[in-house]
Amino acid sequence: MSNTKTLRPVDLTYLTWSLSRSSTGTAGSFLKSYEEINGRKFYYKMSNYDSVRGVIGHESVNEIVAQNIADALQMEHLHYDLVYCLVKVSDKVFPTWVTRSEDFKRPGESKMTFETYYEILRMDGEDKLHFIERMQLQDYFYHMFLLDYIICNRDRHGANIEVLQKGDTYRLAPLFDNGLSFMFSCYQDGNQMLEFDRLKDGPVNNYIGSMNLSENLMLVPGYLRQKAVIPTREILFRGLENAKGAVPEEYWNCIYEMVKERVTYVKNI
Repeated sequence: MSNTKTLRPVDLTYLTWSLSRSSTGTAGSFLKSYEEINGRKFYYKMSNYDSVRGVIGHESVNEIVAQNIADALQMEHLHYDLVYCLVKVSDKVFPTWVTRSEDFKRPGESKMTFETYYEILRMDGEDKLHFIERMQLQDYFYHMFLLDYIICNRDRHGANIEVLQKGDTYRLAPLFDNGLSFMFSCYQDGNQMLEFDRLKDGPVNNYIGSMNLSENLMLVPGYLRQKAVIPTREILFRGLENAKGAVPEEYWNCIYEMVKERVTYVKNI
């Protein structure tokens, strides 16, 4: 993997960034922006940002690793690209890494959170898991539980699952926003990554199921758990060939070992 010193950053200083507070209560905030190009809308998201220390997280890289695992599991998900760029925040210009994704809504569709969808259509006294079964959405959530365990996703709150509506037709949005996963709480500290609990279980900020990842995993049918495979390093880090400088050097081996251990647990329970 090449060093960022050899890369020329894309100039995105024309974008306006808005602050979105981390829903997990971590230090810092997430900066988001968007633009329209020839009628197509693209969204950008930065890793955890602190106005004093700058970018302190590596969630953008995590997002790419998570989508590579989703690909290996043949799950529908939002596609992200990792972009090394120049941004301007509070009159300060600096280089950083961001994710770029295209709007997943089809023409004529509007979106709502799954939380809203559930509140509108649930029967009296119907809990979320029974609602999912009645609406025949189990397969989507089984895949989500499986992915979230493998990537140690701590932030699958109600707004991180969306429903797209067109008239009387509804469909679940592809899985998205998987950056608060793996060892994100280590920020840019390689030593903390080496000491991180690779089989970390919870608590997590889940809207569906338990606050423990392994309890949600137990809802996934055995035949689906057995489809989980340990990806090669080439597959796991696809799209990150130029991103060596985005994370501590310890990141790469720690993430590979973490995924290997978690997939092994999935297949052996």
